[in-house]
Amino acid sequence: MEKSFLEIINKIGKFNDEELLLLKNELQSYELKKGDNLLKVGEVCSSLWFVVSGSFYEYGINPELDKVVIDLYTTNDWVINHKSFSTRKPSEYAIQAYKKSVVHELTIDSVHKLISKSQSFLTMGRILEESTSRIDFFDNNSTPDDKYDFILKNKPQLLQEFPQKIIASYLKITPETLSRVRKRLSKN
Repeated sequence: MEKSFLEIINKIGKFNDEELLLLKNELQSYELKKGDNLLKVGEVCSSLWFVVSGSFYEYGINPELDKVVIDLYTTNDWVINHKSFSTRKPSEYAIQAYKKSVVHELTIDSVHKLISKSQSFLTMGRILEESTSRIDFFDNNSTPDDKYDFILKNKPQLLQEFPQKIIASYLKITPETLSRVRKRLSKN
């Protein structure tokens, strides 16, 4: 397993060598091309994916048939559609590779299998908590400046991976507002 993956796993919980071997045996690795889907609208999310390299965006389609970005993922992020995964209902959103990427997949069946072998794997629920906390932040009444500041402090790599139009959609603001926010914050 890659060093970065082990560091991320150890932030979720403490696992001994035997547990890490169990986890390694359950992981499947995939390479995806730009535009390949991890999840399509209408599918039930039955996996979590760890981004080894590359980037992904989760999006829905609004009534004007525009893509509306729900979440962005880069190297060392966990990718999951929390609502579909936890309710076992079809997803309202798609998750697509923004560029060539490599992921480790852990299916829900694998998670259950791991938990049955060691209660330590119950801590993997933190992945679900993390996925909802970011989305909740952007869906609340934060100002555009607060939202952009959140990215600067917590996920600055997004600014290198994605164009302004996608960042603006993620922040639920227009590209013009994003330009004004960037200009205003760069002066401070």
